[in-house]
Amino acid sequence: MKISLCPKCSDWPKVGCLNEGSWVGSTYFFTEPAKLLIHSIKYQHHFERLRLLRPFLPKTLPNLRDSKLVLVPVPLSPLRFFERGFNQSEWLAAELGKRFLLKVETKAFIKKRETKAQSTLSRSEREMNLIDAFQWDTKRPVPKRICLIDDVFTTGSTMEACRSSLYKAGVKEVFGWTLFKATTGVFDSRENI
Repeated sequence: MKISLCPKCSDWPKVGCLNEGSWVGSTYFFTEPAKLLIHSIKYQHHFERLRLLRPFLPKTLPNLRDSKLVLVPVPLSPLRFFERGFNQSEWLAAELGKRFLLKVETKAFIKKRETKAQSTLSRSEREMNLIDAFQWDTKRPVPKRICLIDDVFTTGSTMEACRSSLYKAGVKEVFGWTLFKATTGVFDSRENI
């Protein structure tokens, strides 16, 4: 399987500025082989194939060597988690947490309402779809620095909705990392969302 490294993200984490003080970086382009693998994992319930992603995880993550940083996977709604049986972003966060000795928080950040599948929507529909969809559990302490973890970065709508919610909860710095970046639909790193 040939998965292409994203040369723009080789200078990670400077690509994909979400907002002042926030950025998101991806490691590989979401090429056809990657798409087939991710879709088989997410939509055909072949979660045993997650292990095939392990060799593609980064060996280093610049600026993430801070013991106070918390890795937070992009959450699924309870219904989507029940249907799928797992959250691939949680798996990625757990693997990165082990590799870089960072805390992973999987329970405090939740998707509080069901939304349409982002993959079926246009960019503007994606943004509308996620308004007020995420929330930090107020009973849990709020970390100062968070790195959001997801599998695929397409338009930035999910990362932006999560980032906005986390800032409202009191997080001071939000970063993002995804394994793959779509080759179409990706916002230019020079534009603000």
